[in-house]
This record gives sequence, C-alpha cells and structure tokens, in this order.
Amino acid sequence: MIRTARIADAEAILELVNFHAEKGQVLFRSLAGIREHIANTVVSVAAGRIVGTCSLKYGWDMMVEIRSLAVDPDRYRQGVASGMVREVIARAERTDHEHIFVLTYAVPLFEKLGFHRVEKAALPLKIWNDCSLCNKREDCDEIAMVRSLAKPSEGYPMPKPGKSAAATASLQH
Repeated sequence: MIRTARIADAEAILELVNFHAEKGQVLFRSLAGIREHIANTVVSVAAGRIVGTCSLKYGWDMMVEIRSLAVDPDRYRQGVASGMVREVIARAERTDHEHIFVLTYAVPLFEKLGFHRVEKAALPLKIWNDCSLCNKREDCDEIAMVRSLAKPSEGYPMPKPGKSAAATASLQH
C-alpha cells in the first residue's frame, strides 16, 4: 500500500534513506528535514512496515523534483519503486508544474515511466544547492531525467534526448 507519510514514519524513512545514502545512491537526510517535508513524501507499507519512500520537492521554476527514492533491499524488483514514482507523478500532475525531474542511477526504471535523459545543465541552477552536500559534487555521475506533466496538446516545450544545454534552455521558463 502506498500512502502519504506521517510524522510517526519519519524515523523509519530516515533509516531507509540513510541506508541508501551510505551506498552513495541518494543524499543523506536529517530527521528534521524529513519531518519538515513529510507532507510531500509517500511511503510503501507492507505487513505494517515501511519498505519504501519517495519524496517531491517543489519550487524549481515550473519543475518538481523526485528525491530520496529508497526501497528496502528485500523488496527490490517487486514494483515498490515504480509504484511510488507513479504515485508522486500523479500528485505532481495535480499541480500547475509543467515538468518533473530526477537525478538518478535507476535509468531503466524512469525510462519505463516516461522520463528521458537531459543534460544536467538543462535543470534550474537552484537544484545544485542540494548537491553541495554530496561527496560526488565535483564528479557527479547521476543521470538527469525529465518528464512532462502537461498533456501533449498543451504544447509545453520539452528537451529532447541528446540535445545541448542551449537547446534545452527553454525548459527554464
């Protein structure tokens, strides 16, 4: 079951996120930070235990970021991550944001869900504030991916796979 996280879930979310942060897969989060953003976080619960978490961060121009996607290793390849990502996409689609993006190593998962690769330079500069906390900040190997939240008939510009940063600059309204 996927649901909105609650304050009571914060410690379990912290444990799961920081387990993956120790492996260099996501950024470390503090308990206070998790609590502060709990309303924008979903969890996957199985047998009364949190087995996955995923969060949204709003405020990047007309973009929203997927962050802190973490799944219990015993639940890998069981649809936990894709279910949570589908849920946060659905939540983001109910806002006025135009695009959703992620910095990730899970490229096949996000491609399956309609994301495509873009150059990191196509993303708003403000996102790099979080990167200052990462030990890979000087040599980031995560892949930037984006997906439209708009219906194709609405005509929002989208960067095309393989285009240069200049060609994707229209993404930053």
